[in-house]
Amino acid sequence: MLNFRMPVALLVLALMPYGGAGAQEGLSSLGAIGGARAFSGHEIEFGETRFTLRGVTCPDPTTEDGKRAKALANTFLRMRGVMGCETSNGSGDCVHRSPSGVRNLSEVMLKTKLCWAGEA
Repeated sequence: MLNFRMPVALLVLALMPYGGAGAQEGLSSLGAIGGARAFSGHEIEFGETRFTLRGVTCPDPTTEDGKRAKALANTFLRMRGVMGCETSNGSGDCVHRSPSGVRNLSEVMLKTKLCWAGEA
């Protein structure tokens, strides 16, 4: 039996297109096979590990700004390219690498001004 590390499994998922009518089905399969998804702008689940973004606090996902922050985080996590998340003591961050550059989820969330610096 092959033993893949989680970033390898996520790489395969990141190369799959998500959009249109199949987007919800794609989100369901992400959770089922170890991908990453956002529960709020700063709460992320990567495989079986749930963590908060290090140094970022976002509005409650039941508010309009919170819904926008959660949607932005999920969009980031579904981008094509190589995605990796690292966690320690319940907090962490996700980094996306592609030919256009390297992006850090926590920095993206802070730049939108939907979220602010500080621990949740």
